[in-house]
Amino acid sequence: MSLATTLRGVRVLDLTRNLAGPFCTMTLGDLGAEVTKIEHPAGGDDTRRWRPPEWDGRSATYLAANRNKRSVAVNLDDPSGRDIVRAIAASADVLVESFKPGSLTRRGLGYQQLAEANPRLVYCSISAYGDRGPKSGLPGYDPILQADTGIMDLTGDPEADPVRLGVGAIDLGAALWSVLGILAALANRERTGQGSHVRSSLFETSTWWLSYHLAGYLGTGVAPRRQGTATPFISPYQVFDTADHRLMLAAPNDELFRRLVDELGVPGLATEPRFTTNPDRVAHRFELCGQLAPALRQCRAEEWEKRLRARNIPCSRVRTIAELATDPQLDALGLLRAIPGSAIDGLRLVDTPITVDGARGDCRLPPPELGEHTFEVLDELGFGPERVAELQEQGVINGSSPTGSGSPD
Repeated sequence: MSLATTLRGVRVLDLTRNLAGPFCTMTLGDLGAEVTKIEHPAGGDDTRRWRPPEWDGRSATYLAANRNKRSVAVNLDDPSGRDIVRAIAASADVLVESFKPGSLTRRGLGYQQLAEANPRLVYCSISAYGDRGPKSGLPGYDPILQADTGIMDLTGDPEADPVRLGVGAIDLGAALWSVLGILAALANRERTGQGSHVRSSLFETSTWWLSYHLAGYLGTGVAPRRQGTATPFISPYQVFDTADHRLMLAAPNDELFRRLVDELGVPGLATEPRFTTNPDRVAHRFELCGQLAPALRQCRAEEWEKRLRARNIPCSRVRTIAELATDPQLDALGLLRAIPGSAIDGLRLVDTPITVDGARGDCRLPPPELGEHTFEVLDELGFGPERVAELQEQGVINGSSPTGSGSPD
C-alpha cells in the first residue's frame, strides 16, 4: 500500500480558509487527492496575510497548510462565480467548507443543493460551534474556543493568569476529525453509492480534548485547576529546575518512580507511606516535589537526560523550536520534506505524520500563488478564452501564474 496513492483520483473542492479547513484539505492532498482551492480574488485565504513570520515574502502559516492544491480565485458573491463553483462541484468527490452555518446555502451552494446534481458528493462542513444550538451562529477562532470550553483556564501557572496553548490544537484537531469523517463517508459511498454530509466543529474538538477532565468533574463535582507543567492525577509529572536548564520528568507508575528516586540518590522516598503509590504521591505532591527538587539541582539537565534515559525514565530538557529544527530525529524520520517546484528557494515543510509501509504522503504541488490555476481549471471546465477574459474584467475571477503573467494563454 502507498499512502500517497490512497485517495488518487478523488477530487476535492476546497472552500475553506484559515487553519482547520486548509489543514484538512492538505491532508487529503497528501493522501493523493486532487485539491482545488477556491479563494476570493481580492486577497485570497486570510492566512496569506498572517505574517510575520514569512518566508520569501509569503506567510509561513499559509505555506504550512496549503501544499498539494491548485488555487482558483473566484468571487462567490457573484452569480457567475457561484456557477463556476457549481460546475466544479458537479464532478467533485468531496467538498470541504468552513463558512458560517447557512452561509453557503443562502448562496445556493449548500449540501442539499449540490447533492441534487451530484448525489455521490461527500460534503464536509467545519464550523466554530456546529450547525445547531444557541451558539451555532457565533464566530470563533482557536483561542476563542480555548477560552470558551475551559482549556485556557487549565493552561498556565496556578498562581498566574490563564494562557492560550502555543499551538492551534483546536484547529488542527478539527482538521483531523474532518479527515476521519470524510474517509468514513467515502468508505460508506463505496457500499451505498451515496454521498454524505460530514460535520465537525471547533467546539466539539475542544470538548473532546477535555474528555478525561470532563469525566473527572462529572464523577466528583470538582473542577480541575491549572497546574502549570504538572497534571492533576500523576506525580511526579512536571518540569523541575536543574543546575542549568529546566527538565520535564514523567514517572506515571510506581516502578518508574522507584527507578527515578534511586537515580536521584533518594531511594528511601519510594518506601515512605506518603509516596508509595501514585494516589499517595498526588495527595502529597508539594512535599514530594520539595524532596526531589534539591537532588535535581545538583546536575545539569543534559546529564540528567543521559542518566535517566539510560534507565528508561521519560524526560526531556525544555527545548525551543530552534532546537527542534536541527534535531537529528527529524532527519531520521524524514519528517521535514523539501517541496518540489516551489518558487521559494529551499522551502521545507513538515510532512504527513504517518507512514504506511515506510512511506509518507504525496507532495506534488507547492503551496499555490493566489489564483495560480484559475485559467487552467476554467479551461478544463470548457470555458473559452473570451468568457474567461470577460469574467476577469468583471472581477469575478483572478488569475495569476508562477511567472506572474496574470492573463490566460
